[in-house]
Amino acid sequence: MKKLIITLIILLSLNLYGETEGEGKNRKAFDVDGNKYIIRPLYGVATRSDIGDLITFKDLKGDPNGGKIAGIQVERYVYKNPYDFPVNITLQSSFITHFNSYSGEKADYYTNKDTYEINFGIKIYWTEFPWDKYVRTRLGVSEGLSYTSNITNLERYNQHNEKNSNYLNYIDVTLSFNAKDITRMDNLEDTYIGIGISHRSGIFGTINGVDGGSNNVTFFFETEL
Repeated sequence: MKKLIITLIILLSLNLYGETEGEGKNRKAFDVDGNKYIIRPLYGVATRSDIGDLITFKDLKGDPNGGKIAGIQVERYVYKNPYDFPVNITLQSSFITHFNSYSGEKADYYTNKDTYEINFGIKIYWTEFPWDKYVRTRLGVSEGLSYTSNITNLERYNQHNEKNSNYLNYIDVTLSFNAKDITRMDNLEDTYIGIGISHRSGIFGTINGVDGGSNNVTFFFETEL
């Protein structure tokens, strides 16, 4: 699975500088109209809930060690509304710090060292919803790879310290709303606020034999440049 993900990322990266048909002339894939980047500072809290439970708001569980994260994600548009379809595609990279803490009951099991996480992936946005005339909304899902400087306390807890890995699959789910539509402030046209899920896992053992993973609920604003 990891090889397949790496192959997909490389193929897309090679296509970024290929030529696509434009309006009467050839264009590079990066030559999108309007804003080209998304910058997203984020803050999050760790949770023991599965990603399915978080999406459906069922069985929400906090992290017993009170883990928190903060970071920044940077994306560059690859395609906007191809064939007039309400979809945008970006390349995403992110740097996240996990502020590890523990209750002291199992100090030999957990760590109080901060963990640094680097992610890279492809993200797809769905940009058309029935209520867009009131509040423009976009739902994004990314798929990629994640590396952490050490194993976070949340993953140690979820895996009972049995099978963990610094390298795992990465999924980022975001739901954001246009800030101008909410506040009626024209200078917030290119700004969105939202909530998301930052997910690392071994995809049921297919990556480095890791069966579980970890989730963090994130809160953010994002601006386009």
